Amino acid sequence: MKRKKKVIIIGIGIIVLLSSILSIVIYNANYNSIDIQQANKGWTIYDKSITNIKENMSIITEADGDFEWGSLKDFEIEDKDYEKTLNSLVASVRMCYLSYTDDGTLYTNANPIREYRNKKTITKTELKELNYSIDNEKCFNMFTQYNSLFISHSEELTNEVYNITNKIIDLKANDLFSNHEATYEELLLRKILEVHLVEDVSEYLVKEYDRLK
Repeated sequence: MKRKKKVIIIGIGIIVLLSSILSIVIYNANYNSIDIQQANKGWTIYDKSITNIKENMSIITEADGDFEWGSLKDFEIEDKDYEKTLNSLVASVRMCYLSYTDDGTLYTNANPIREYRNKKTITKTELKELNYSIDNEKCFNMFTQYNSLFISHSEELTNEVYNITNKIIDLKANDLFSNHEATYEELLLRKILEVHLVEDVSEYLVKEYDRLK
């Protein structure tokens, strides 16, 4: 009888212990998980800009080796410096677009936030890693070169290029981009703003191509 009672007590103790462990696991899972379903609705805006970039660049460029958007097609103007600048902008848009959409063929861990676009939650550890990855992306850095390049003998054209590239530089200097502990919503907003400005560059290229062709 005593032995049976002892077994019952031990069994109850094990059940209580397992229940406690399960409660801790569930609590930690809920505490560490952040709901991102609402924020992920923003991907529709992102996708629209990506689509517009692709359409714009496909209209005005021709392939060059491995690159689909190599240079402006059938495009030669007297201002060779400006022609070179426009083709340089083509390359900058192309590299950013690839970094935003690559599936790992060209870039390691390209645009890592895409991994979460169809997920319901993100853990605090994952969010910390995502902040680090996005902080170290290089796409926007290539637009800083235009401030030191000779754009054109035309002051008007030079100022136009400076204006559009400086918008990107200024955005990168915004407090939103210097927050190394950003929320998922803030990181997605950064991506939406980034791709929108690259879209603006592609639209500028279309405008200049149509004007000068």
